[in-house]
Amino acid sequence: MNKAKPRDIAVDGRAGELVIAWSDGRESRYDLEGLRRECPCAHCRELREANEGGLTLLQPEAVSATAEVREVSYVGRYGIRIEWADGHDHGIYTFEFFRALDAGG
Repeated sequence: MNKAKPRDIAVDGRAGELVIAWSDGRESRYDLEGLRRECPCAHCRELREANEGGLTLLQPEAVSATAEVREVSYVGRYGIRIEWADGHDHGIYTFEFFRALDAGG
């Protein structure tokens, strides 16, 4: 497992991406709509699990409208919390989660 830590985290609102510059020199870009759709909070995770194989929970246009970031804050040394435009801010996105996305899964 890669133990690189973020050196800088920024939101590129024009591109709709969260940008992380890692301590190992890598720069990663993550789609905000995808991050909002995969919110790791207990409520969103339960909804996704209960709905597997069923209807889409959030329609694409609804995600687009809520994928604007108001604030990003660190949670300890292991992750960040994103406050979305719809006020949703309970999910903790771990740095391990972001690195797994980089690795394709």
